[in-house]
Amino acid sequence: MHNNLGVPDDICKSVTFDDLSSMTFSELSNLKLNEISNISSIIKALNQGRRAHSISIPEDSQLTDINDAYNSMNLSLVLGAGISKDCGLPDWKNLLKKMKRYIRFNRKDIENQSLIIEKIFFKLFSRSDLILARNLHRHCSLGPENADNMVFEKFVRCSLYKEKKLNYTKLLTEIVRLSSFHDGEKFLDSIITYNYDDILEYFLEINGNNTRHESIYYSDQGYSDVEALPIYHVHGFLPRRGNLTAKNKIILDEESYHILYNDVDAWNNSIQLEKFTDNKCLLIGLSLNDPNLRRLLDAAYKKRNNDEFHHIIALRPELNEYRKKLKNLLTSDKNVLNKKISDGLEFEETVKMVRGLEERFFEEDALSLGVQTIWAKNGDDIAKRLQQIKKGA
Repeated sequence: MHNNLGVPDDICKSVTFDDLSSMTFSELSNLKLNEISNISSIIKALNQGRRAHSISIPEDSQLTDINDAYNSMNLSLVLGAGISKDCGLPDWKNLLKKMKRYIRFNRKDIENQSLIIEKIFFKLFSRSDLILARNLHRHCSLGPENADNMVFEKFVRCSLYKEKKLNYTKLLTEIVRLSSFHDGEKFLDSIITYNYDDILEYFLEINGNNTRHESIYYSDQGYSDVEALPIYHVHGFLPRRGNLTAKNKIILDEESYHILYNDVDAWNNSIQLEKFTDNKCLLIGLSLNDPNLRRLLDAAYKKRNNDEFHHIIALRPELNEYRKKLKNLLTSDKNVLNKKISDGLEFEETVKMVRGLEERFFEEDALSLGVQTIWAKNGDDIAKRLQQIKKGA
C-alpha cells in the first residue's frame, strides 16, 4: 500500500534513523515532519546516508577547481538578479511593483484613475506576480494613440534606471577584476547574465583594465571582435542609452518565457547548453528556481562525466528569518508546538536544525543538476571567494 505521498504506508507509520539512512533523497523529501520520530534523524541521514555520486566537495577544493578553469580560460560566469539588486536595481518582483503605475485597463483611463489603481487596486491585488507580469506586458502603454511595439521594454528600462544611483559593490568589483584582461588577453571565457541592465558593461568600461567586451543579446548577432569577452544577455538587453529595437526584446512575463522554454533551438538556449556542457561554470546571484535553467543544467550534466561539476556560490539562509518563521508557526499551530516539546527540542536547536536541513536539501538538489555549492553570508563574502580565485591567476 502507498499513501498519497507516494511513500509506502509502513514507512510513514514508523520512521527510524536506519530507515532514513537507507532512503533516497526523493523519498526523504516526500516525508512530512509529523511522520518522523525525530527531526535530528533527517540531518544525520542526509549527512551519512548519501548516494555515492552525490558527495559535496570541500570549499577549498572547489575554489581550486574554479581557479584551474580560470587559468585555462575555460571558466564562464553565470550571473543572476542578485548581482544587479545589490547595486541598487530592482529585482523581478520590485520591478513589477514599479511598473504598476503604467497599467491602464481601458482607453478612458485618465491620470486620476491611474492613481486610484496604483493606490487602491494593487494593494488589494491578491493574484500571483505571474498574472501581474502578463497583464503588464499586454496592457501597459503611454496612451491609446501609441502603437510602438517596444513600449513595454521602454517602461521596463525606465523602471530599471529612473532615479537610481548605481552602487559599485565589492562583489561587482571582483567580477570586473575576473573579467579584466592581462597583457591584452582574457582569462575568463564568457559571461552569461539573466539581467537586462548594462551595469556590468558600464563598470567594465570604467574599471575594466582595457577589457574589450561585447554584449550579445539577439539571434544571429555577429562578433565585431572575436577576441573580446562575450557577455550573453540571454533574457534580453536594455542599455540605458540609445534607441530600443526589436532586437532588445526581453523575457519577463510568462508568455515570453513559455516561448523560450519550448524553443529548444533558440540562440539563448543553445549558448547556455553549450557553456554548461563544455565549460566550467560559476553561478552567482541565482536561486536555481528557474525551470529553464534547471532543464538546461540537467541536460548538460547528462552529457558530461559524473565527476565534472559546476559551482554555485549561494547565500546561506539567515537564522533570524528562521526564528521569526518558527515563532509564528509555533504560535499558530499547537500541533507543531506539542511535537517540538515531545521531542525535547530547544527553540535555538530547532532553528539551526531546520536551517541545516534546508541547506542540505539545496545542496542535494544542486548536485542532482551537476552543481556543487559554496555557502556565503552576503555579497561581500562572495567577493572574498572571487578574490581567492583571482589570486591564483
